[in-house]
Amino acid sequence: MGRFMIKVMDKTFAILEEIVISSPEPLPPLELSRRLQLNRATCSRLLKLLLDSGYILQVSRQKGYVPGPKILTLSNMAAFQQNLLSVARGVIDRCAEELQNSVQIAQLYNGKRYILYYRNCNPRRNVRLNRLSFDDLFFTATGLMLVAHQEREERMALFRRLKAESMPFFEDFQDEKTVQEKLDAICRKDFFDCRKDIQWIYAFPVFVNGAFTATLGVSIPFSEYNDSYHQKVCKVMKEAAREISLRMSTLHSIG
Repeated sequence: MGRFMIKVMDKTFAILEEIVISSPEPLPPLELSRRLQLNRATCSRLLKLLLDSGYILQVSRQKGYVPGPKILTLSNMAAFQQNLLSVARGVIDRCAEELQNSVQIAQLYNGKRYILYYRNCNPRRNVRLNRLSFDDLFFTATGLMLVAHQEREERMALFRRLKAESMPFFEDFQDEKTVQEKLDAICRKDFFDCRKDIQWIYAFPVFVNGAFTATLGVSIPFSEYNDSYHQKVCKVMKEAAREISLRMSTLHSIG
């Protein structure tokens, strides 16, 4: 009975996550069952449960479902990382507008990368999150910065788990014998950058009273990368990381 209930909960939360991710566009039930590989009867039953509870709303039978009022209420009540986001949002918006590109802030929870907030101001790019959490810690700049600031034992636990799960890795961070040294090098710098496919990506650490808490990230099309713009990105984002760190440290000061 216990295992059955866990499976039902897993499926229910998976449905809810997909609907939230797809918003503001409605998600049709057939597409939902296809994405999650659920049979239609199970999907319909769990959708009705979420609908009756107020977690989702049905736009129409054809168009499907969107997040409901209970999701918004819970979000407002939880106020997750309220202080950090109240400080970071304005800074991130300003940086994204100044750089005319995509800026984010991310944290590490239970071995996954969560993007708490992002803003894209590049009209030539369609940047949209398609998941709530990510396992790409060794294949993103922000992921590497998050891992680099963990304890050495935790670093290796993450490295081995993601290797076992065949997650993608940057070439320079695949060797267990050298990964600690390379992560140490990231910690010693005040930023990390590299090329990833058709992008150039950056990460900048944020601290609260000297303790690492989050990372700011920037991604730009490689076609826009040049020495002058690189220097601008580094200047703008280092100042942004320092501003957030200072303001957060002031909020958490005692006395």
